[in-house]
Amino acid sequence: MTEVDVAVLGGYGAVGAAALQFVAERRPGTTVRIGGRSRAQAQGLLDKLGTEGEARQADLYDGRSLAEFCRGARLVLNCAGPSYRVLDRVAWAATAAGAAYVDPGGDEPVFDALHRPGTFAGTAVLTAGMQPGLTGLLPRHLARSMSHPRTLTAYVGTMDRLTPAGAADYLLSLGGSYGEAQAAIRNGIRVERELEPRSGIELPYAGRRLDAYPYLSFEAEALARDLGLAEVDWFNVFEGGAHMMACLSRLQGAMRGESDLAGAAAELTRAAALDLFGKQPFQLMLFEVAGSHHGEPATRSLALRGHDTYALTGLISALAALDVLAGRIGPGIHFASDVLEARSVLEALRTVPAVTTLELLPQPVLGPLQVEEGEL
Repeated sequence: MTEVDVAVLGGYGAVGAAALQFVAERRPGTTVRIGGRSRAQAQGLLDKLGTEGEARQADLYDGRSLAEFCRGARLVLNCAGPSYRVLDRVAWAATAAGAAYVDPGGDEPVFDALHRPGTFAGTAVLTAGMQPGLTGLLPRHLARSMSHPRTLTAYVGTMDRLTPAGAADYLLSLGGSYGEAQAAIRNGIRVERELEPRSGIELPYAGRRLDAYPYLSFEAEALARDLGLAEVDWFNVFEGGAHMMACLSRLQGAMRGESDLAGAAAELTRAAALDLFGKQPFQLMLFEVAGSHHGEPATRSLALRGHDTYALTGLISALAALDVLAGRIGPGIHFASDVLEARSVLEALRTVPAVTTLELLPQPVLGPLQVEEGEL
């Protein structure tokens, strides 16, 4: 079998194709293997990229097929999903083949699964995507620019097309598989039902009224723990997704993994497409860290706005893969936000057409929020 630098499973999907494009641009001469259930689609992308490599048919649920796909690769990038079904399957196949592993998903469930047997001896970088991943790296960068960060307030939102895999993971996240709704950090401790949803708020850089739903993810809780933050308020924001909201109200069982998740994900994907019809996709990240710097009160803020979730996720995956290949990330099981170099990521973001705003500010970005009268 041909030896390659990077083997991308799910490589012709939205995230995989974006990651491969970034790898080809940033490390010319990288050899790739593109895999998925359709060899023809993999070959079509390989021809479009014009890079050296091979297209392979691969099925992540077939152990023999997965092992063959990983064999001979220096690094395996998994862009197949949903994460709740993939879990650690591809990571173990990669390490058995002697390859490093990068995954835009994963989060705590995969981290725990890899640790539990106690025999993982390779290199794995998890959550190398937009959210989680970039959403952990950016506030971490702000906090580390201060001597004593104390509080973090975050508003993170996206309105974009949903893939079935992404919809399934999103449903499980709402059901508590990746965090807890309405929780916040107070005095360094998670407090349940601390925050309420906010409707019709005006946020800077948004240009429209949005709805905000408090959600303390594993990633946000880890930020508080690692940085010694006393308070964290984290909101996921949406733009009046009436079809999605109505759909979600019917899918409580799927969120808890008690009913047909695949069918529920397909229903949610259709609802998201209806909400997006006639509108421009957007991603919005607003972070504000307050505390002190060398004894003086200080606040640092960051605003990012974009229009392609999959381009942002593909970029972070590509940067993680290239750092592993270059030896900048060593053996162990890592979260991308812990090991990627923030300044390099920021430089890369500034070159991506999908990013329309990226500002770091030495003052607050979030003032008193304007809310539609009668909404709360």
